[in-house]
Amino acid sequence: MANYEKSETALAASAQLIGIFAEKVRRQIIIALGNSGDGLNVTDITALVNISRPAVSHHLRLMREAGVIDMRSNGVEHIYYLTLTAPLAQLASTFATLAADSEPVAGN
Repeated sequence: MANYEKSETALAASAQLIGIFAEKVRRQIIIALGNSGDGLNVTDITALVNISRPAVSHHLRLMREAGVIDMRSNGVEHIYYLTLTAPLAQLASTFATLAADSEPVAGN
């Protein structure tokens, strides 16, 4: 690699996001939210992914921290929805850095 430090920095910055997309339940939640149109509440998500409500809440918290989803209140209900623009841009930047660093160095 042409620039190990640059690649390491880019990967470290995206590690949380990569972990979000690596986990099957989180991918299922992302797909469900993407197909929902206006978002889903925890009860709906729990029914779709077939895991406990506390487990769903845990995954939702991690996904919110990573910026993949956000939440709005609808009375006492919380509706979760996708916010993928910034996370996908970050991943694209990381992969572009890796691609550039994988090019052969002149003279080698």
